Amino acid sequence: MAKNFALKTAFVLLLLVSGVSAQQLPKNPLAGREVFEKEGCLNCHAVNGSGGTIGPDFGKQVFPGNDYDLLSRMWNHSQRMLLMMARTKTERPSFTGRDFHELGDFLYFIRYLGEPGNISAGKRLFTTEGCIKCHSVGRAVPGKIALDSMKIYVSPVRLAQAMWNHSIMMHRRGAARGVKLPTFSDNRFADLTAYIRSASSLKSGEEIYSYPGDPVRGEQLFKEKGCYYCHVEKPVGPKLERMRTNESVTEIAGIMWNHSGKMAEAMKTMNRSYPSFSGDEMADVISYLYFQGTPRTSGSAELGALLFKRKGCESCHQTGNQFNAPTVDRFGPFHDKDDFLAALWNHAPRMEELLLAKGKKLPDLMPNEVKSLYLFINAKTEAGK
Repeated sequence: MAKNFALKTAFVLLLLVSGVSAQQLPKNPLAGREVFEKEGCLNCHAVNGSGGTIGPDFGKQVFPGNDYDLLSRMWNHSQRMLLMMARTKTERPSFTGRDFHELGDFLYFIRYLGEPGNISAGKRLFTTEGCIKCHSVGRAVPGKIALDSMKIYVSPVRLAQAMWNHSIMMHRRGAARGVKLPTFSDNRFADLTAYIRSASSLKSGEEIYSYPGDPVRGEQLFKEKGCYYCHVEKPVGPKLERMRTNESVTEIAGIMWNHSGKMAEAMKTMNRSYPSFSGDEMADVISYLYFQGTPRTSGSAELGALLFKRKGCESCHQTGNQFNAPTVDRFGPFHDKDDFLAALWNHAPRMEELLLAKGKKLPDLMPNEVKSLYLFINAKTEAGK
């Protein structure tokens, strides 16, 4: 079953995509798919229809959080998970820090992939947004630029990239002809791509998929292409941290396109070159922007110290405790937060066993509480060295 799931998921992900930094960027956001399969998550959860049906489909109920949020959600329904795992004869997942981080990246990234384009919606856009005034598809029209060759690109990012690279010319010609250039939001790039592929007269069976994007490479390109200069260093464009970038790939592409005109004017004024993209460079930049939009979680070691007592952790982890459990200063050291989160999750069964014997249940944890406990425990561990 896992092998079939891997093949189906790989196909679905390719189809959908076809469509530091303070933030820890993944080299491959899809690496966590292997953890998702290996640890049996697919027995209860699906990704866009591939997998189990007991839990939510992560392709339909998006996970817009971070690793603290993921641990919080898993922790708070741990007992329900155990019951379901007993019924399906599934072993409770156990994670390393790396496993946990890759799983979090994967679940977060599913939202980025977006939805397949709608051909009918794309056909309407081609007319209502004025594309038809300058372009043709399906048959050659004198004086119009044919888009049939775009058929080989399954990814909407390829269309967005082609438009971006020609945006100065498009804005110039649009102004000369009195044509208002289209704006894009939601899934419009994917819809338009789906229509062009459907209507194209190109007979070639070749299809070029876009890989999801390399956020690490995207960060480098963001600096090399001059984006960093205007969106981080100088008060020219909107600040990166204020940009709405944790949307689907087609929505982020739309945001970029919609400000291409003003950007071209600003760069001309500053005597800077307008950036262009080749290959999968735009996909890399968009994936970087997406992970920059990962929600941040607040927390403090001071709150963690209070929670350690309020949540009952201290009763089992004080000096001379009856369970021979380690004291807080001997928990670590944890190399990073994900080592801590994995250790906390892996420790949950023992905690549940002891608490159930007393008629109690695991205390709920909010994301900021998880982070605060991590900061407190790490501080105590460092102090105890």
